[in-house]
Amino acid sequence: MSLSPLEKAASGAMASVIANTLVYPLDLSKTIIQTQVKKHEKKNPGDESDTGFSSSTSVNGEDSVYKQKASKGQLKYKNTADVLKKIYEKKGILGWYHGLLSSILGTAAQNFSYFYWYSIVKRVYAQLTKRPTNAKHSTPTELFLGALAAAISQLFTMPIGVITTQQQTDKQHRSLLQLAKEIYVHDGICGYWKGLSVSLVLCINPSITYGSYERLKQVLFNNKQFLGPLESFSLGMLAKSLATLATQPLIVSKAMLQKKLQTPQGGKAGKLPNGKIVVQSHPDDEEDIKFDSFIHALTHLWTTEKLRGLYKGVAPQLLKGVIVQGLLFMFKDQLDMLFLFILKALKSRKAKLLAKAALK
Repeated sequence: MSLSPLEKAASGAMASVIANTLVYPLDLSKTIIQTQVKKHEKKNPGDESDTGFSSSTSVNGEDSVYKQKASKGQLKYKNTADVLKKIYEKKGILGWYHGLLSSILGTAAQNFSYFYWYSIVKRVYAQLTKRPTNAKHSTPTELFLGALAAAISQLFTMPIGVITTQQQTDKQHRSLLQLAKEIYVHDGICGYWKGLSVSLVLCINPSITYGSYERLKQVLFNNKQFLGPLESFSLGMLAKSLATLATQPLIVSKAMLQKKLQTPQGGKAGKLPNGKIVVQSHPDDEEDIKFDSFIHALTHLWTTEKLRGLYKGVAPQLLKGVIVQGLLFMFKDQLDMLFLFILKALKSRKAKLLAKAALK
């Protein structure tokens, strides 16, 4: 007996919710670190033309944005521990779970959708190639099927991810509905799919993760149907590490694209020659830059912070990612077995009831 695509999707969604809830503070700190932008170099009083904050825009406006101070302390948060410490000092323990509800909804939807479409894609591929559904696939095939499933899934779940990122970076702590309405007002319906291009490219992340997991499972455990908790956890951590290191720059650029820009009362906003919008809420705050595409975000990171910028937040990303993925695979295998046990029990009960009815 095997699980249907719907049952596999439900199992994956439940496992992901449990895993992500356990490590949510890491996810929050990771998002905050990845979306902070270095302060601009201070200029002479009244000299605002470079950034577009006055009516006259300098030809070298964009260059000034990229000139940064090299001293320490440029960024508000140094690392994961610093983020969690400052949040705790300001908001207490509950501050670590700001945006948890939207994150759980997004995680459940994304994983349900991914596992559902992954099962469907594998079945369709098996029918087209006239092979058994559980047949072994080559690594490139596994990666392709995983990426295709992730791409289809992204089209349905992207809005939840956009709202979640904006809520995690919104200093005014607005509700899901308020942010959803604001996105629609500012960017229209397309605003819910902001960063779709980089998200589609990032489909290789779960593809690498699940493809690596399946391949390692075949090689190390002879493709055993159900692994033990420790085996699943270890393989999940290893597979996710490989995927994260390969795609971290894209993960950072996606977070920067979807970040909530802060425009409190009295703040200034200006437009650079290339179309980027710069927002400055206070002279001592870091400035927000609204990027048009992930290429612009990557270019800015490379110009201002080099390789370090492309991989900023990689520590909490790895820590959160490998733990969540390890727990997800561990819980999912156990939930799959639980689902099968329940299905067998229900099937057995149904057979007994039918037998009793036949005797009457």
